Amino acid sequence: MRFMHNRKIINNTKIMKKLLTYAFALFAMLTVVTSCSDDDNSSKTPQRAYELNPVLRDGHLEKQVAKGVLLDGALDDFLNFWICQYVFEYTSVGPDMKTPVRLTGVISMNKAVFNREVEPKDIMLYNEFTTSKHGERTSEDEYTDVGLFLSKFHNSIAVSADLYGWTLTEDKPQAYCCTEITAQETVDCWDAAMEILKDLKFNVKGLPIHNVGYSSGALGAIAVQKYVDEKRPDIQFERTLVGGGPHDLEAIYKDYLETDTTGYICSLPLMIVAYRETFNMPFKYTDVFQKPLCDNIDSWILSKDNGTWDINDLIGPEKHVSEVLTPEACDINNPITQSILMKFRENSVCGPYQTWQPSKKTKFFVYHSKQDLYITYKVSEELADYLEKKGCQVQRMFENDGNHYPGGLLTFTLEAQLLMGAEKLQEILDNIGDINLSDIGVNY
Repeated sequence: MRFMHNRKIINNTKIMKKLLTYAFALFAMLTVVTSCSDDDNSSKTPQRAYELNPVLRDGHLEKQVAKGVLLDGALDDFLNFWICQYVFEYTSVGPDMKTPVRLTGVISMNKAVFNREVEPKDIMLYNEFTTSKHGERTSEDEYTDVGLFLSKFHNSIAVSADLYGWTLTEDKPQAYCCTEITAQETVDCWDAAMEILKDLKFNVKGLPIHNVGYSSGALGAIAVQKYVDEKRPDIQFERTLVGGGPHDLEAIYKDYLETDTTGYICSLPLMIVAYRETFNMPFKYTDVFQKPLCDNIDSWILSKDNGTWDINDLIGPEKHVSEVLTPEACDINNPITQSILMKFRENSVCGPYQTWQPSKKTKFFVYHSKQDLYITYKVSEELADYLEKKGCQVQRMFENDGNHYPGGLLTFTLEAQLLMGAEKLQEILDNIGDINLSDIGVNY
């Protein structure tokens, strides 16, 4: 059920989605990264420099600002896509959950918060969605997703973890959708970020904390929720807001096999490769994947030379699942398939085998477009049902909002901001009125 925004906001959601879609696309193409100095027009990208300790020391922590350039400044003025970031290094654990590793994280905020022109209104733990290529993490050049949350509509401070397999550990396979590892590394990142914000003298004590994620980031957000509920009662989320997530990985695998299709053909190979490498599973890639994929795991996936859309093209975006997986991997009774399903079950955050108790103090928003071709919305219904059965406050939203991307992502981003209390965004929606977006060439 859609949240009880006033009727005018509901009616104007599609208008904002159109505008955000246009801005999102242009922002992705035209973002310019400059150093955070008085010269905001500098086009030189700063060299990456990581802090060697979790606590800020003068001159050691990199600051940078990203500027979105849209329609010669027209939409840039409206959306104010300026993002200042502090990139830092911290100690966490590797895939074995015990070996210390150095990882990177990032603290992001809009320019008004960064310059102390306004006080932050809350803190957001932002769990990034799927990446597969060098330079795609939030601490690097991937500003568009978190930028939608950190526009002038929402004066939030965001904390994001790059996770194992990226930046300092980019020569290692990523632990994609490995929930226990993801949660541990994310919470360690959060702890380091809180120390840094304290040293920077940002007034964040007592601010509401929102735990946010879309797609694989949604799975990560619920994994973090599970972790803090079981091990860190000192961290209390005001809201956990998730959209389009693969919350029951076992059910996702079975759905792909049953329907023999997915709108995102790289997703299952990315997960299977990550699980084999992360958990040292004994099967061979030739046991699971057909040619040419099985012969190109190193170059297509492990090299991190390809984005997800590149991997889709290399595999063949129109291929059926049965054309990518071997007959054995398509047989759920096969021992290798059973071993994969068991690991997927262990890393799911809902389903018949889960027993964890979510915090009843946290308000949950679970979103999924019913038209999502990447991930069936039924796993988000399953998550919402699980949370409700555990006595949690859950607001669910399952509507026909288009595919996983961009329709689902943009709807989630807008709805999540409204729930987190982005008053300026609500004011614009109240006053935007009837607008003919065809005048600026927007089609959605």
